[in-house]
Amino acid sequence: MVKKQTLSQLIIAAELAVGLALCSKITIPLGLIPLTGQTLAVGLIASIVPIATGTWTIAIYLLLGLIGLPVFAGNTAGLAALFGPTGGYLWGFFLYVWLVGAFCKVFKPTLALIIGNIVGAIVQLFAGAYWLVLTANLTWTAAMSSGVMPFLIPALIKLVLVVIVAKAILRRLPTRFGFRN
Repeated sequence: MVKKQTLSQLIIAAELAVGLALCSKITIPLGLIPLTGQTLAVGLIASIVPIATGTWTIAIYLLLGLIGLPVFAGNTAGLAALFGPTGGYLWGFFLYVWLVGAFCKVFKPTLALIIGNIVGAIVQLFAGAYWLVLTANLTWTAAMSSGVMPFLIPALIKLVLVVIVAKAILRRLPTRFGFRN
């Protein structure tokens, strides 16, 4: 039998995965890798729920895409999206969630949100760039210039929004639902 707390976390994760899918529809084309609302949603998810719930959220989201639902940016789905040139950014969402969660365990809330999201976003971008090197036959320099550099300023803007919104949410949501305080 599944524990009530675990079931609650899975329900929250499923709801957040739907929200993440909706945010992926916000897309601004910027060459090989588009600027999307996905990373904004991932940062927010990582900031408001425990690591386990955030991990489940990303897993559900990726599974929805794997089975063919067009939940990824640009209405993409399937193996090509997960293992093609942009796949590293999707898999990097796990790293983002884990890093923010780890920082939230070590630092005070506001500092954890700021540092965790900065480190999480940068590591997620580097995971995507590394994947580009592996799958698109780019040099590390080319992967950095096309897959990281154009996204640093937008990432900073998203991080400010994530911290502001996460703090507002955390002030209002009960910890019994697994949200951080």
